[in-house]
Amino acid sequence: MSRRSTFTSITLAAPLFAIAMSTPVWADTACDATLMSGSVTQLSATHATVHTSVLINAVPDAVWATLTDFDNMASWSSGTLQGMTGDIQDGGSVTITFIFGADENGEPNSNEIPHTLIYDEGRAFGWSDPFPEDIGGGHDNHLYRVEACGDQTLFVQSDEVVDNPYAANFVTQLLPMYQTFNAELKAAVERAP
Repeated sequence: MSRRSTFTSITLAAPLFAIAMSTPVWADTACDATLMSGSVTQLSATHATVHTSVLINAVPDAVWATLTDFDNMASWSSGTLQGMTGDIQDGGSVTITFIFGADENGEPNSNEIPHTLIYDEGRAFGWSDPFPEDIGGGHDNHLYRVEACGDQTLFVQSDEVVDNPYAANFVTQLLPMYQTFNAELKAAVERAP
């Protein structure tokens, strides 16, 4: 059972470091990409990105249907995004349930975070909202996108942390969590009837 906490309970235990890569968060990913990929880029001391993708053996509509079934997401997602409630449309106010880190007992920290939704039906959703000042401030630009690749779908999850002194630390911690989410989404979509 996860414990509800506020976003301010995030711990930044890993040292601040950068892994320089060439794919910024806003770049397009080619359909001939490898089955699963991920990279972290530190653009400055306060600006870093994480970019992940996975090729899913299903059409975009099937991937989108699973990705946006927010009521059932926690049944297949073991971390990061767990669901969303609220006004699910472009510009809508939503609350995202998100797991980041663990508490003192090793239980996942479940956070409920308000966002203004960026939403393009059937293609992408995300947000570009401020980070709380107590964890460095700045902005979080997070995007989930589906893209047709022949009879398959490229799913891209990217994040950009801007004007935050912990930017590289955040995206470095997010990379494996996003890759896990991507793999779990792929498995959920591909096992669906």
